[in-house]
Amino acid sequence: MCLHGYHGNCTGVFAEAVVSTQSTGVEIDFQVIDGGDLDIDFSAYDGDLKRIAINRREQYGSHRFEVGKDGTYKVCFSNKFSKMTSKTVFMDVYVDNGVYEEDKTAALDASLQIGIGNLNKQVDGIKSQLFKIQVQLQLSKAQRNKDQKIQNNNKVRVDRWSMVQCAFMVTMATVQVYLLKQLFKEDKQAKRASKI
Repeated sequence: MCLHGYHGNCTGVFAEAVVSTQSTGVEIDFQVIDGGDLDIDFSAYDGDLKRIAINRREQYGSHRFEVGKDGTYKVCFSNKFSKMTSKTVFMDVYVDNGVYEEDKTAALDASLQIGIGNLNKQVDGIKSQLFKIQVQLQLSKAQRNKDQKIQNNNKVRVDRWSMVQCAFMVTMATVQVYLLKQLFKEDKQAKRASKI
């Protein structure tokens, strides 16, 4: 789980070594939490540099794929389409090992070993699920922070625009009052001139 910043016209590549005998799957989550239109290009490659996932100008994405063979899996983010704005991306790569170690103590009999092995598998499964929950909570927090920033920016825009509109209305009201006074002032002067 980490945050990465990408300036305009920038690309970042991250690599994760994966052993197929120790891993059953890889899960990649990402989310743009700041900058520009909150979008970025994403692609993932397996150990043979074959593209296994791609997103173009997306705010967020989640990909899960099975590990077929050993190799270095690569994740690439590209902000090349944006020349001016930088982006901040939250990324998480989770490698599910799927292999659970059993406690093979010579002193325990076979039935006890099976019980401990099952318990270890259950504990490891719970750990895995808790880790996934933690990742989802962090993604949710990043989304909340992004929404809060957008909300604050919109509030500032509305406040500024309201001030401009109020100033315009006060100016127009002042001009109208002035013009009406001038109109009645000319009528009074014309009536006085006709009486003389």
